[in-house]
Amino acid sequence: MSIRRLAVIGVGLIGGSLARALRAAGAVEHIVGCDHDAANLNKALTLGVVDTATAAVATAVRDCDRVFLAVPMGAMRAVMQQMVGHLAPDCVVSIRDTKAPVCAHIACTLS
Repeated sequence: MSIRRLAVIGVGLIGGSLARALRAAGAVEHIVGCDHDAANLNKALTLGVVDTATAAVATAVRDCDRVFLAVPMGAMRAVMQQMVGHLAPDCVVSIRDTKAPVCAHIACTLS
């Protein structure tokens, strides 16, 4: 299965590692990196971890078929709110660890 366009929200250790592994495996065509830290974004671009970069979550997720959230738990809800209305109908969103609290955030965000 090939991922046409992947958005990695949070290009630090976890998000960057996932992006590099998927690229090395040939499993992704284009990776959009998103981070509030400009230094992280520039480093990810320079190292070839991502193909394009933006600080805007809504821009990052637009036209993606997969989104991976690699942000701290405290930032999940705000990031999800920024994604609402910008995800493709068939987009799959994956999250790093701790699923139960994130599912609660999703329920609150979408209700």
